[in-house]
Amino acid sequence: MTIREAHLLFRVLKDRVDSLAKEGFEAGEIDLFLNKAQLQFVQQRLDLFNKRSSGFEASQKRIDDLSTLVIKYPLQDGITPILDQGVYEVPLSLLEYPYLRLISATADATQNNCTKRTLLKFIQHDDYRDSLRDPFNSPSFEFIPFNFGRSSTDPSSSSIYIYPGSLTISKVYLEYVKEPKKVSLGNYVYVDGTTLATQEFELPPHTHEEIVSLAVLLASLAIEDQSTQFKAQDYNLSE
Repeated sequence: MTIREAHLLFRVLKDRVDSLAKEGFEAGEIDLFLNKAQLQFVQQRLDLFNKRSSGFEASQKRIDDLSTLVIKYPLQDGITPILDQGVYEVPLSLLEYPYLRLISATADATQNNCTKRTLLKFIQHDDYRDSLRDPFNSPSFEFIPFNFGRSSTDPSSSSIYIYPGSLTISKVYLEYVKEPKKVSLGNYVYVDGTTLATQEFELPPHTHEEIVSLAVLLASLAIEDQSTQFKAQDYNLSE
């Protein structure tokens, strides 16, 4: 579905409640709802605590839904981490694409002239110091602990912090879900004075109709449409 077709479908679905003769939403407003909808669509599938209590790779449908947003090597090359006082940092601002959620991480780790691709394992902040002293959970070629924190290079961004113990890390490889590009019908002036270019959907075609339907739901919520409650129930059941 093209962005122009998405705008048309939005108006048709919304006009099932509002008369076709009434003034509808402007193009920029429709784009706003479409972008809110696609981000909510993605986040719902990434949420480990959603109503099905499973991650996005727990079903083939979710894998297919987000497949065009999954970034891995060679789209994302290995990153040389920053070493400071025995801790390696990987600023997420260095990634090739805008980061949304981590899927997995590995690193080229070296010890005694032996280098292996090693799994990075997330560990909570209050546990990592104990992990470094625990012979069964300390850094090794089996796994190396890491967690997240504020970036030392960009205060508005986050970093991955890796605790290698006696290992030396040369490259870090991340697989992650990127943010979807914001769609735009284009050829109108945005609030900051810029004229936006046309931007099509980045998500797979089979998701577009559901995203438009969710955008209509969000628009109905914004204007307090009386049918919104029923639309919300339908959407919650469909996912």
